[in-house]
Amino acid sequence: MSPSTTHGPSRIVSPARDVLGSITDRQEVPLPRGTWRLFGLAFMGFATPVIGFVELAERIHGEAKLPFDRPVMLWMKRRHSPRRTRIVRAVTELGGVTAVPVVALAAAGYMATVHGSRRPATLLTVSLVGSTIINSVLKVMFRRARPTFFPHIVQEKSYSFPSGHAMASAALAGCACVLTWRTPWRVPVLAGSAVYVPTIGVTRVYLGVHFPSDILAGWCVSLAWVGEVATIMWLVDRFDRLHDE
Repeated sequence: MSPSTTHGPSRIVSPARDVLGSITDRQEVPLPRGTWRLFGLAFMGFATPVIGFVELAERIHGEAKLPFDRPVMLWMKRRHSPRRTRIVRAVTELGGVTAVPVVALAAAGYMATVHGSRRPATLLTVSLVGSTIINSVLKVMFRRARPTFFPHIVQEKSYSFPSGHAMASAALAGCACVLTWRTPWRVPVLAGSAVYVPTIGVTRVYLGVHFPSDILAGWCVSLAWVGEVATIMWLVDRFDRLHDE
C-alpha cells in the first residue's frame, strides 16, 4: 500500500492556512504550548489599561474636572526653583522626539548585529511609530487644551491629551522589558523602567504642559499597544517555528 493510501494525499499548506488551521483544526497544526495562558495574560494586560483610558477619556470628553489634576499641579508648582527647573528641563528630553528614537535605533542595531535578530527592530519600530500615530489621532479627537494654572516653562503647540512624552517613554520601556524578559537583564531593566517612566511623567507636570490625567492616559495607551504588538509577534514567531518543524 502506498504512503498516499496510508496517510492520505500530501498537500501544501500556506503560512496563512497554518495560522487559521491551528485555530480551527488543532489536529492539523496545534497551537503552541502556553498560547491560551498568554492569551489570558494579554487580555488582562490589554483590558486593564484600556478601561483606565476609557474612564479618563469619558470624563475629559464630558469636560468633567478630575479632582486630582489641579491639586497635583499646584503642589508641583510650589516646588519650583531655578536649579530644579534646569534639571527637569534636561531630564524631560529623555522622553522626547529625539532621545527615544535614538535609543530605540541603537538598541535595535545592537541586537541585530550581536544577536542576529531583526525582531527587536520590528517590535521597537511598530511600537514606537504606532504609539506616535495613536497619540496624534487621540490629541485631535479630544482637543484638550494645555493647563493654564501657571505659565508653561517650555512651549508646546499640540493638544494636551494624552501626553506624547508619557506614551513614548512608556512604549520604549515596555519594549525593553519584553526584549530582556528571558535574559539576565530583566531585573535591571524592570527597575530602570520603574524609575524612567514615572520620572518623565513628573517632568511634564512640573513644566506645566500636562495634567496628571494626560500622563496616566498616555501610560494606559502605550501599555495596551505594546502588549498587543508583543503578543502578536510571539504568536507569529511560534507559528513560524512550528511550520519549520
